[in-house]
Amino acid sequence: MADDGSGRSERWAGPAPAGGAGFFTVTDPEQARLLTDAASQRLFRPFLARDRTASEAAREAGTDLNAVLYRVRQFLRAGLLTVVREVKRPGRPVKVYRSTRDAYFVPYELTPFASLEERMLAQLRPHLEQRVRVQAQRLREHGWSGQLLYRDEHGETWIESAGDPAARLDWFDPRRGIGIDYVVDLALTAAEATELQRLLYAALERFERGGSGREGTRGYVLSVALYPREEP
Repeated sequence: MADDGSGRSERWAGPAPAGGAGFFTVTDPEQARLLTDAASQRLFRPFLARDRTASEAAREAGTDLNAVLYRVRQFLRAGLLTVVREVKRPGRPVKVYRSTRDAYFVPYELTPFASLEERMLAQLRPHLEQRVRVQAQRLREHGWSGQLLYRDEHGETWIESAGDPAARLDWFDPRRGIGIDYVVDLALTAAEATELQRLLYAALERFERGGSGREGTRGYVLSVALYPREEP
C-alpha cells in the first residue's frame, strides 16, 4: 500500500494473465527446460496466448526465420505449441501457431538449474550481453572511451564514461540520443525506498500500455533493479 501524499492510498498490483487465464503447472521436464532457457523462451513468447505465424514471430523477436522454425519444431514436439489453423496461399499454406496454454507455472524443482542463482544468471546473461554491446557501440560513436571517477557534492561516488576530463554528465543533452545506463548506491529510509519503488512502477505502467506496432515506434529495453545492498 502506498500513499500519494494526499491522504489517499493506492494499491499497486502486478500484471495478471489476460482474460483471467489460470496458470498451468508444468510437469514435463522438457517443457520446463524450454520455458526457462533464455534463448528458447525468447522465441516462445510471441506465441504465448496469441495466434502467430513463424514469420510474424521472427519479426517480433528480431531474429532469423530459420531460428524460429527450429524452435517451433521443438515446441511442437514438447507439446507447447499447436497449429490453430492454416492460411491458404499459392503454394504451401501458412501455419498459424499458438501456445497450448495461455499461462504457465514452472516449478523450480523441474528445471535443469542447480540453484536459483544459476537460473537467474542464465536468464539474465543474454540481456546483459546485449546491454553491453549496445552501450559500448554508443560510447564508441560518441568518443566516450575514458572514465571519470569522483564523489559529488552529495557524497555519492560516480563512474562515468567520458571523452575528456572536462566532460560533465547531462542526461538530457539531445546529442546523447536516447539511452541511459547507470548503477548507483543510495542511502534511503524505508519510506523513501518504498516511494522510489512506487514511482518506478508508476512510470512503467504509464509507458508500457501503448503496445508495439504503432506508427513511429521502435523497440527499447528498460532494465531496472532496486534492492537492499548486502551488508558485510
